[in-house]
Amino acid sequence: MINQDLIKKIQTLFESQEIPKASEEWIEIFDTALSLSAKESKATLSELLLDGTIAEVAGLLYFIDHKKYEIGSFRAVRGTFAFVETTEDSYYIGSKDFNGALDLDDVLIEIKNGEKKYGVVIGTVKHNREFLLGTIENKTFVAYDRKILHPINFFQGSLKPVEGDRVIGKITEFGDSLDVELVSILGQADEPGMDVLSVLYVYGIDLEFNDEVLEEVKKVPDTVDESDIKGRVDHRDQYVITIDGEDAKDLDDAIYMESKSNGYRLYVHIADVSHYVPKGSAIDLSAFERTSSVYTVDRVVPMLPKELSNGICSLHPNVDRLTMTAQIDLDFAGEVMDYHVYESIINSKRRMSYREVNEDNDFGEVQEMIDMMRDCAARLKHKREEAGSIGFDSDESQFIIDHNGKVLDVFKRQSGEAEEMIEAFMVCANEVVARKTKKDNIPVLYRVHEHPTKEKMQDLSHTLRILGYRLKGSLDAVKPKLLQEALDYFMNKPQYPVVSRLMLRSMSKARYSPEAIGHFGLALEDYAHFTSPIRRYPDLMLHQRLKQYSKKVKETVREADMEFAVEAGEHVSSKERSILEAERFVEKVKKAQFMKDKVGEKFIAYISGVSNFGMFVELPNTIEGMIHVRTMRDDYYTFHATSQKMIGERTKKEYAVGQKLNVKLVSVDELDWVVNFEIIRERRKGRPKYERRRKKS
Repeated sequence: MINQDLIKKIQTLFESQEIPKASEEWIEIFDTALSLSAKESKATLSELLLDGTIAEVAGLLYFIDHKKYEIGSFRAVRGTFAFVETTEDSYYIGSKDFNGALDLDDVLIEIKNGEKKYGVVIGTVKHNREFLLGTIENKTFVAYDRKILHPINFFQGSLKPVEGDRVIGKITEFGDSLDVELVSILGQADEPGMDVLSVLYVYGIDLEFNDEVLEEVKKVPDTVDESDIKGRVDHRDQYVITIDGEDAKDLDDAIYMESKSNGYRLYVHIADVSHYVPKGSAIDLSAFERTSSVYTVDRVVPMLPKELSNGICSLHPNVDRLTMTAQIDLDFAGEVMDYHVYESIINSKRRMSYREVNEDNDFGEVQEMIDMMRDCAARLKHKREEAGSIGFDSDESQFIIDHNGKVLDVFKRQSGEAEEMIEAFMVCANEVVARKTKKDNIPVLYRVHEHPTKEKMQDLSHTLRILGYRLKGSLDAVKPKLLQEALDYFMNKPQYPVVSRLMLRSMSKARYSPEAIGHFGLALEDYAHFTSPIRRYPDLMLHQRLKQYSKKVKETVREADMEFAVEAGEHVSSKERSILEAERFVEKVKKAQFMKDKVGEKFIAYISGVSNFGMFVELPNTIEGMIHVRTMRDDYYTFHATSQKMIGERTKKEYAVGQKLNVKLVSVDELDWVVNFEIIRERRKGRPKYERRRKKS
């Protein structure tokens, strides 16, 4: 490993060069400036290239200093602009500065100064697409992903696609155009389910498990063996319950509570997936690549095979299940007094649903425990609010679909007391387990959320002032409680969803890291994901490490595990973004399809955003759409960035975020899946003077 002093010297050498140089030239420079032999120079450059300290593009080397040069994932937005995403930042790229980059490429950019963070692509470091999904139209290959702007030359080989077939092609040549050879025909593009399948494919989400995983699954038992119980705390006598969605099949958490003289004792029992998925197994490696289960409108793509996720690991009632337990003692103020984390076995006595707990009042033999849980959860919630935890009320959509995947209805998902109660207990368990792993110096992944930057807080403060609220305190180190106070101000106001969304965008993205640097949004110093090992890899990895480090571990093993944690944090965080994008895109497609046969119908909408080309609006059922400025014909409207409003030149009529409108659906763009509305104007006698004047001209 190269020491830091040498890296600093190398950085200084790179910064002293006026133009980038090739490896051969750097070997000569290292010989003169650092007294390194040609062999030592080559080895040094190879190591720096391998760990990402330097990058090579078109034969030239660049030092990644994160000030002038940066490497990130290229994400195109139609053909007009793109963003290069890094772990901590996002850089705007204009279309003239793409330099041939393909969506999802890892690219090297030169960072430019300006009002907004923007850059210029120098070149591609790594292509991350090996295959392309497309449709055969007029004997040409049309990329399904609209962000692919390169001309495509395709070769069908032995395959014989017909018009309208959805096909997969392997990219054989990258450049200003792409050479693609067909490898598979999926079927006709309009077949039921092909829409979602296409999105999942574009975002690199595997629907099938490989042969090695399937072979390993065959050896997994479907019942708990007596030999598995040895050394575990036996909680089968507890009246343990699960509370989940009515359709859930992967039940990975169960709870039990008993009273103490000074508070409560909470047991959070989590499925012991790591017992069946040891570190380094084929299933473990597959879970690492997948990183999490994917939940789309019409299907779930599980992280683990169903024999595990819906079978032996799922905490079904009246069967023995192996678990990892967080036993937490809480006082009446919601403070953790003591906790223990250990291996256990349970036998859940009752499966309950969120709906049941929210709507019923008679819970029979668990009535006393449910009442106690509600009381404890309320105290935990109050404690979190006092600490400044930000409670975003996201507009999550719920769909009703038929057996062909057709959407029959869309509405806003309602969250009740039961959901809040389970969330409070899971957050508490995640926090105490993070404390333990931090105290014991166990190499795991923490869920971290950095403080927002001053620049982003200034932008948010400006918008909130326009909406009638002034952020208090210093914006240099804003506290989460101040942001929660702003949300509280807009609660039950039309602007609330918009403010919530703006606030989310102004914050750093939550991510996974081997460093426990805290979670700003939850106002917690220590936080890790422990409670969902069936559907999230960081939770599974944490369980594996808890067991591994319950015994003495060699320092070399700890160092190797820490190196893996760094790699895993970057991989899982990146994959998480792709999965979220896929889930959101499927929702966008399904919502547009749902609105297709409603053209001409009238709706109530609220303005959710304003731009120079029009306004974004949202219906109460969470469907979003666009009102283009060209459809606003009663005046000439211009976008005022400072006030975030559309203002009529003649009438001075204003349109602002949160404003209620009567709108009519005019079209649905099935290429970009955009829903287009126009404003319904009040009828007046005669024609407005503005329209008469414009008609004459």
